[in-house]
Amino acid sequence: MAKMAMWAVLLCGIAAAEWASQEVQDIPIRNWPAPAYWMPAQPAELAGVSGSTSGKLSQPPGAAPRSGSVTPITGPLVFVGITPCRLVDTRSPMGFPAPFGAPALQPRVVRTFPLKSHPNCIIPPEAKAFSLNLLAICPGPLAWLSAWPDGYPYPNTSFLNGTTAGLYNNAVILAAGVNGGIDVWVENPADLIVDLNGYYIEAASVSKTLGGVIQTNGVAQSLPAGWTSTRNGTGQYVISFPANTLPAGSSPAPVLTPIGAIATLQGASVVRLADGSGTLTVVWSNDITFSFVLAPN
Repeated sequence: MAKMAMWAVLLCGIAAAEWASQEVQDIPIRNWPAPAYWMPAQPAELAGVSGSTSGKLSQPPGAAPRSGSVTPITGPLVFVGITPCRLVDTRSPMGFPAPFGAPALQPRVVRTFPLKSHPNCIIPPEAKAFSLNLLAICPGPLAWLSAWPDGYPYPNTSFLNGTTAGLYNNAVILAAGVNGGIDVWVENPADLIVDLNGYYIEAASVSKTLGGVIQTNGVAQSLPAGWTSTRNGTGQYVISFPANTLPAGSSPAPVLTPIGAIATLQGASVVRLADGSGTLTVVWSNDITFSFVLAPN
């Protein structure tokens, strides 16, 4: 009897091992992002569909169909870290420009933030996803806060929850939705702060458009990791980039845009060294905050 029991245990163990091996083999390996709602295979299917009014909604009301475009993810993604930049602050005293500022988020109202259109945090068009930190400032409990790519179905997921009034934050990664936007939905009133610390681009796009914002004193904002900037005299700025930024043979032409001030661009030049590092020198008629994009050609 003891021997039979021992053989039964051994047979069960062998069967379990074979099942486990088969189970591991059957698990598909998926590239990020795995959740289908983050980046559906068919962008043409964008549409808002009202859900049930009882319980948690399958689709928030007011999520109307969007006009715009989404570039699907077709390959592995590479993270590009940048100097953190504040995208959204709905607190009225902060004076952020619409639609990135006041008013506070209202219950069960979809709020869309077109992140790629932000005037102060420059995100290249190649960005397929954002690395964000969400902070909710809640006057009372926060049942949930959801965020997802603009124009896609409500995912029925939550990033932030709070049982009492207070501050609640979380780091999230969201794919870029229609026209580079994200949607946010709350069950209770809350102010929202969104900071960007990097973005994801396809590996084949690593050497493409890069950019950022330079403030009047030369301080860099939302620059890729390893980039620096200085102010060398009135209206004169030097932006330095690390090795392997520009591919051999490229002749990049910068695009520069003044922000919130009037100035005349007096010159811009790019120097590329053999290792792909170099400098972008910009001269304005006066000190000014400006955005730039550097696209290798």
